[in-house]
Amino acid sequence: MGKRILILDDDADFNHLLTDIFSQADYDVTSERDPEVAVGLFDNSTFDLVVTDQKMPGLSGEEFIREVKAKRPDLPVIMVSGYLDNDTIRRLIKEGVGGVFLKPLNVFSLLKRTAALIEEREAGLRRKEQADLEQSVVEPEHFQHSLPFSFKTFPCKAAKSVEFAKKLYSLRNFKSNLIIVAAPGVDMHSIIDDLNGFDVAGEEAFLFVDSRHLSEDGFLELIDQGVRRGASRVTLVIGHAERMTSPQKKIVFAASSGDAPFESIGTPLRFIFHVSDDLDDLYDAGEIDDDLYMFMGTSEVKVPALVDIREDIPLLAHSFMRDECDRLGLEPIPSLESPARVFLRDWDWPGNAAELKRMLSLALELEKPRLSREDLREIGSKIRSSSNAKRFDLRHELENHRTDLCRAALIFSNEEPTQASSILNIPPDLISSVSDLDGIKKAYMSKL
Repeated sequence: MGKRILILDDDADFNHLLTDIFSQADYDVTSERDPEVAVGLFDNSTFDLVVTDQKMPGLSGEEFIREVKAKRPDLPVIMVSGYLDNDTIRRLIKEGVGGVFLKPLNVFSLLKRTAALIEEREAGLRRKEQADLEQSVVEPEHFQHSLPFSFKTFPCKAAKSVEFAKKLYSLRNFKSNLIIVAAPGVDMHSIIDDLNGFDVAGEEAFLFVDSRHLSEDGFLELIDQGVRRGASRVTLVIGHAERMTSPQKKIVFAASSGDAPFESIGTPLRFIFHVSDDLDDLYDAGEIDDDLYMFMGTSEVKVPALVDIREDIPLLAHSFMRDECDRLGLEPIPSLESPARVFLRDWDWPGNAAELKRMLSLALELEKPRLSREDLREIGSKIRSSSNAKRFDLRHELENHRTDLCRAALIFSNEEPTQASSILNIPPDLISSVSDLDGIKKAYMSKL
């Protein structure tokens, strides 16, 4: 795909001529005749250069250029017009227009100037990227956050990670419940380790509650673990709290209030609830009921996603590789080349810390002393391809299970879709859309 050029000229014939000239020169051309529509294109599209006319209805070429430069100040612009006086030409050049051409056109000069402007812009972007890298990516061994307390979840170079660390620290002495809003892939164990580290006296016990512990016996077992450690207070961490069933919520309420079978527990108890979204949004969506909403309270902290703390990512990567090398007994720790750090900083990270750790674990398997941008890009592509395949397989399998359930309900209800939908508590049209009665009969009879 060639460089992208926007052609703006209200004259249909000349617009077509320019479009043909640039297309023949292997540019990817978008043509537009309305300047106000062309301005709107910059909300969702990117271009490498713009060629515009001066006299147009709605906005003049100069006005259009000002609108574009406000959105994309680095974008090169060429003006092509039938007539421009010297004062206008000087004003256009002063305002950042990179080339002014009068009709009739010298096509060779136009294409030559276009290529030069695009190359100048790309060279400038490369210089800016390097300057940004030098400012934002610090050698790991030289960086130390300025927080007045220990914090390891994030390096805290970015403003949002500093804000998160301070908020978490301010909530360290929460009385009964704390809500942590964290997207998938966030490192909850590191966050809890930091909360535990705020307890200078070391008298707290933070215990994760998995699915097998969401029962009366499981709760009693965990609480007993904390008591045997000599903890003055036990904090139970419940992940995906919005997914708790009604019986599980009743156990949480009973444990919190000291009702049976928890009445004999003398150690103070509190909860951390990890949820995937803002509590009010979950409540409005019906994923959290009134009782749980009121019980959880208002002490809430949101964990920033990696894309919100990009300055931290290269430092976080080095920290993870250091810990992983220590765990595996590997040395020395691989270094990240500067372009590799930029790659990590600019990757979109939908899987947050979990995805970062996955990528770096695979990178360590390369056993290279230095990791390049190409190394990480290749690993990232493999991870994405694997994840997409797994999502497809899971969706396909879930669809098969859904169909089987609908078929079973139809058989059980004597082929009455309304009764089958009542059994599964789903709409009748879903039963009809995924089930073929004749096919069900044949499949069922073949198994008898």
